[in-house]
Amino acid sequence: MKKIYAIVAVVAAVFMVSCGGSATPSDVAVDSYNYVIDGDYEKFAETIQYNVESEEELAQAKAMIISMIKEKAVPQMEAKGGLKSVEAINEVMAEDGKSAVVTVKLVYGDESEDTEDVDVVLNDEGEWKLSMEK
Repeated sequence: MKKIYAIVAVVAAVFMVSCGGSATPSDVAVDSYNYVIDGDYEKFAETIQYNVESEEELAQAKAMIISMIKEKAVPQMEAKGGLKSVEAINEVMAEDGKSAVVTVKLVYGDESEDTEDVDVVLNDEGEWKLSMEK
């Protein structure tokens, strides 16, 4: 799964803006994985902080993210019996309160587990979003 976020980060780093939001960094991290579990890739794409200049660029960026999730992340998760659950197990807020790293535990259908660090940022509208700028 780390490879998938790295791939998404490279693509999304080129295209960053906001849409939708969650109450805390842990909420957005968990919600993003739950959208993938539910097959709602459009909602997943809305959890990402983009930096684009037009609605057309935003639509293109979201379409690329959705395609990458379907083509890369989903098959990797399916190879482990699918992603069954996600839980935030740690949240470290930056001193300025504008970013955080959330560690999530992922449980797959084959009972294997992974942990992932998810970078989250607070956008100008006060919404927590996944950050792809690393």
